[in-house]
Amino acid sequence: MYETYSQCKAELLKNVDGKYDCFNNPIVNCEGYPTLGVRTPVIKKLAKSVPMPARDEVLSGFFADKDLSYDSVLFAGVLAARKGDYEKTLEYLNKLVPLFRSWAHVDCVTPCLRWADKTALWDDFRYMLDCEGQYQTRFYIMIMFSCCLCDEYVDRILDTLLHNVSYGRYYVDMAAAWLLAECLVKYYDKTLPLFTEQSFPKFVHNKAIQKARESFRVSPETKDYLNTLKVK
Repeated sequence: MYETYSQCKAELLKNVDGKYDCFNNPIVNCEGYPTLGVRTPVIKKLAKSVPMPARDEVLSGFFADKDLSYDSVLFAGVLAARKGDYEKTLEYLNKLVPLFRSWAHVDCVTPCLRWADKTALWDDFRYMLDCEGQYQTRFYIMIMFSCCLCDEYVDRILDTLLHNVSYGRYYVDMAAAWLLAECLVKYYDKTLPLFTEQSFPKFVHNKAIQKARESFRVSPETKDYLNTLKVK
């Protein structure tokens, strides 16, 4: 077990893999932090090895660290999102998400929040849609995708994507397209009118159709029809 941040950071450094870093670095495309080359399963396992009573101590150490890396930020994000005291989790993530510099920070952390109450997640992180940082906006979109995409929330999700997302930022647009594609797959009748009416920017519109057509859950006939809706 690891009960201090210095112990956790030392463990990260022990698991550096230079060859993996060469492979992973261009994929995660981290802006502003070095990548160490620690594999994601190792990072997640390390976060799970921290006893919950030590979470405050470890994250306090992380926030005091002046030498962050892609890997240490991902570790802190997974630890912050672990099932436990939700109010503490909210406090940690409000401080941590602005430090995210990669789509992978967002996409690895948001699924860890599936234990939390959907209404709380929907309300407490919604302010991130208005943040300038694209990873904060992506974070909320991926909360909708990972934690809230269900019968109860689909109408609110589609309305949010239609009226409350500022498009034109690559990692925001990609997340929105991915979520819209999943809505097309799971809630076709509700989502299709947004594409027949071309309600989204061209990139988001076409990318969502592409991703939906890649799904094995969509019939060949539906894939053919969706292809006719692509914007030239």
